[in-house]
Formats: sequence, C-alpha cells, structure tokens
Amino acid sequence: MNTPNVIFKTRIGDNQNIGGGCSVGGSWKDLTTNDLFKKKKVVLFSLPGAYTPTCSSQQLPGYEEKYDELKKYVDEVYCISVNDSFVMNAWADHMGIEKVKMIPDGSGNFTRFMGMLIGKNHLGFGNRSWRYMAVIDNGVVEKWWQEPGINNEGTDDDPYIESTPENMLEYLRSSE
Repeated sequence: MNTPNVIFKTRIGDNQNIGGGCSVGGSWKDLTTNDLFKKKKVVLFSLPGAYTPTCSSQQLPGYEEKYDELKKYVDEVYCISVNDSFVMNAWADHMGIEKVKMIPDGSGNFTRFMGMLIGKNHLGFGNRSWRYMAVIDNGVVEKWWQEPGINNEGTDDDPYIESTPENMLEYLRSSE
C-alpha cells in the first residue's frame, strides 16, 4: 500500500514559553508525505491524542527511549496524531521529546486515507486516530501493525499491545 499524498501544516520556531500558553514568533511550514517518506525508510506510529494517558505515559516516551536503537535500521522515527501543530509541538516540549519527529495531522486527512480515522465522541474527542505503527519504505508500507478492536463506539480499553517500539525493533532486527 502506498501512503496517501497529503500536506501537513506544521509550525517551526514558536516560543512555547509565552504566558497563557500562546505560541508566537514562529511560522507555518507545509510538509508533504514526499518530504517525509520519499527515498527514506521510516518508522511511523500513530496515537489517539496528545496529552492522553497511554500516549503520554507509554507510547511516545517508549519510542523516544528506543530512538537510537531504531535509527540503526531506519532513517527517521515519526509520531503522527490527529492534533494540530501547536498541540503537537507543545506536547513534545512538555514531554521533553528531542529525537522523535512529530507530525500534526490536524485535519485527519492522512489518518482517514490510511483507514484509521475513528470516532472518539464518547470521550468528547471527535475524530481521532486508531493506534497503529508501520515501516514505510520510500512511501510504501512495508509492514503494518494495528491494535485489536478498532471501533467508533468506545468499546475498547485503549489497547497498546501491537504498536510498541519493542515489536518494531523485533521486526527490524529480523529483517536485517
């Protein structure tokens, strides 16, 4: 499966330390899937939302911790979520993320085209991403994992079994 051609609206150079949480001083920068995936082998992992419990306590910090080991096998490690760039940047700053690159899918287009856009209305979140990860080689999905029980009704316990950095490393080591 090829990744969809999408434009991500990103922010660069914002000052996160302005009172009231405002971000100023930065600028918008459009990135495309080609900018991120063309002629590269990357790890992409997706999560339901910034500042949410499993995403903040396990998934994002786990990938940050394993980043150097993952980079032995791939060109980059990306975290994508259906959040805007202001939120993704502030979350990464709050979490002390220095290595994993954040991709804001604010409109949810990439997530929708990947078939992973779900409703989290039972929590008041609106549309979000189901948790998954992939190895993408030059824009083509080489390997795919997604958590069990995908649904729009909230009939899950926010599983985090398949899309762990440990599972990714196991695959990458065995593919060498």
